[in-house]
Amino acid sequence: MPLASAVVAAFALGSTACVHAPVIAEPEPPAPSVEYLTQQEILTPLPLRVRLPTRYGADRVLVFFHTWGSRDWGTVELARAGQTWSGEISCREVSTVTGDTRYFFLAVDPNGDPVVGSGSPEWPHVATVVGTLPTGPQALAGDAVPMVCHDPSDCPPDFPGCPSYAFHRAACRSNGDCADGVRCAWDGYCGEAAAPAMSTEPPDAEELEARLAAAVKAARKKVRLSARR
Repeated sequence: MPLASAVVAAFALGSTACVHAPVIAEPEPPAPSVEYLTQQEILTPLPLRVRLPTRYGADRVLVFFHTWGSRDWGTVELARAGQTWSGEISCREVSTVTGDTRYFFLAVDPNGDPVVGSGSPEWPHVATVVGTLPTGPQALAGDAVPMVCHDPSDCPPDFPGCPSYAFHRAACRSNGDCADGVRCAWDGYCGEAAAPAMSTEPPDAEELEARLAAAVKAARKKVRLSARR
């Protein structure tokens, strides 16, 4: 066989072997598991991971989160890879405000019907956001440390590319750094005076549960609508 033909044949065989190489799938989890951090630094994402056995019939995993000082629950859908769902609360949502972030996890089937959940307003999963940690930003086991957002309060007012509102908004790390009735916004500056209904004190358990129920209802409706398309 000519050398060129032998090389082509060998390459073809090698390519075929690579294409059909067996893929080792991640073993199915024997029981549901939820992974999250209990502490994180400001301006750093909060990573989340959920593993569920196939017997639950879960199609999507939704995470409802409540950051310190907020009235409403935010929602994020975790990305699926086999029976593992993962994602994060973004660094902008974490912001520069310190305090507890509460989680409620809900797995739904393709029709948006709940199949299993974890956490509640009375007994939530909690991650405490602090200024700094002795070991720096945290990550879930086996994952790389998430990238920290730039701190807007470090941006000099006269530096090219910095926001113009740095001239008239005071830098802050918590609501206590701002004047009475003014909230520390996600970008690290004191915002406009908050309305009385938007108190920076955390809502009571009854209100928190009602707002969580509204967020769950809206998210399930969105899942059902997407399933019909």
